[in-house]
Amino acid sequence: MTLDALRQLFPHTTDLIYLNHAAVAPLSRPVVAAIDQQVEERHRTHIDNFTAFQPIWDETKARLARTLGTTDDRVAVMPNTSWALNVLAGGLDWHPGDRIALPACEFPSNVYPFMNLQHRGVEVDFIPHTDGTFTLRDMEAAITPRTRLLTLSYVQFISGFRADLAAVGALCRAHDLVFSVDGIQGVGALQLDVEALGIDFLACGGHKWLMAGQGIGFLYCSERLQPQLQPPAGWLHGPVDWERFFDYDLTFFPDARRFDLGTANQLGIAAMHAAQGLYHELGPAWCEERVLSLAQYLARGLDRLGFARYGTADPAHASGIVAIHHPEPDALLDHLRARGIVASVRNRLVRFAPTWYNSEAELDATLEAIKAFGRVTILPA
Repeated sequence: MTLDALRQLFPHTTDLIYLNHAAVAPLSRPVVAAIDQQVEERHRTHIDNFTAFQPIWDETKARLARTLGTTDDRVAVMPNTSWALNVLAGGLDWHPGDRIALPACEFPSNVYPFMNLQHRGVEVDFIPHTDGTFTLRDMEAAITPRTRLLTLSYVQFISGFRADLAAVGALCRAHDLVFSVDGIQGVGALQLDVEALGIDFLACGGHKWLMAGQGIGFLYCSERLQPQLQPPAGWLHGPVDWERFFDYDLTFFPDARRFDLGTANQLGIAAMHAAQGLYHELGPAWCEERVLSLAQYLARGLDRLGFARYGTADPAHASGIVAIHHPEPDALLDHLRARGIVASVRNRLVRFAPTWYNSEAELDATLEAIKAFGRVTILPA
């Protein structure tokens, strides 16, 4: 598929330069068509489609498993990242004095589920960071004899710092820690292999780089970790006997289906199914190369304009996120929006997040707009 053909699947590109995929991504035409089809079926032709929808649910998990480098029996659909991380936080058998290590620059969804264990005597040790970056040595220094879990983001949400998951996985194995990853700022943009990396648990939402919409996500749970997790209970966590509902047999599936609680978000699953279909049609390797190339192109342009980057320029830790210091972040954001360019401000930093359908011409226009803002705005010395 050519870039022009790909961009036609995203109609907003005709009048909007969207560089905010680290917040909420747009929906492609295939995703909208999949949602519309499900709405039409539920509205008119196939109202009670619980059983008929199962193949789409199953195939969605298979596509996600392919993205993650695992098998579909290790994947469960979730409403969002926070929900999935609460499955992990609430499922382990914690004891007073247990500790959890995580970077002090994490998005709150990868902090609060673990801070919420304080009432059980569990403490969080924050790994120090510099501009949203940290080293393996920083992580190892935070590990104590009582540490049981280390959790971090694949990509940090402001700095764009991509963790060396292979090195972190080796560190966790050396210290016999549960290794958890918040994948939402990386999966769909960058490749990974959860099994090769030794990841025990991964949580992810679909509304950013996966481009599948809000209210749909998933978790991955390794075979090694699963016996250690007590799953929540619903009515789809195990086999359903439609003739004997009153038997109340609390039996969980032997795989990740045990984390299914109840009626699924069919529209969200249909959206994820279509979004993953497009992603694999394009090819994860091509998508990653494109994202990294565009982010580097933008970063170099911002550097030429004299802006200090938040994070690191080390290509080993590169992602699709580029954040800069600016003395008037909100005014710059308004200036860009007035010109049909969408970015975001986080912690008073201006954050850009292009993805694979964006073009170099869009980035050139963005750089020109930023340059023009500097000409008409008095910047502090």
